Amino acid sequence: MKFLELSDKEILDTVKPLAEHTENSWNQKSYDDFCHYFIEENPEESFPEEEFNRQIEENYDTYGHHTIADLVAIHRNPDHVIVIWKVDLEKRKEPGFLIYDFKEHEGKVLIEGCSYHA
Repeated sequence: MKFLELSDKEILDTVKPLAEHTENSWNQKSYDDFCHYFIEENPEESFPEEEFNRQIEENYDTYGHHTIADLVAIHRNPDHVIVIWKVDLEKRKEPGFLIYDFKEHEGKVLIEGCSYHA
């Protein structure tokens, strides 16, 4: 696959299911499912389960479920693509932002990193 050569629509068709899976895993508080589509190149750079649990504890009661909403932007870099969506938050009227970094790795498109800002 030549991920970086895809059209915007093809990129979204490829990456949105990965992001939705990741957000649903957050909502279900499932670390293993949350990390399922993450690139695992370097164990020192992995997302530790303790950090996942800390973030759940710190943020879940405040914001509740995350639901991917409107696309904000697709930003292409030489070796990866950043996609930004609005995120609807169950316990907050105003949306936040989801920022996902996607990269082709060993023939698959995977998540290099993600964050949300509320």
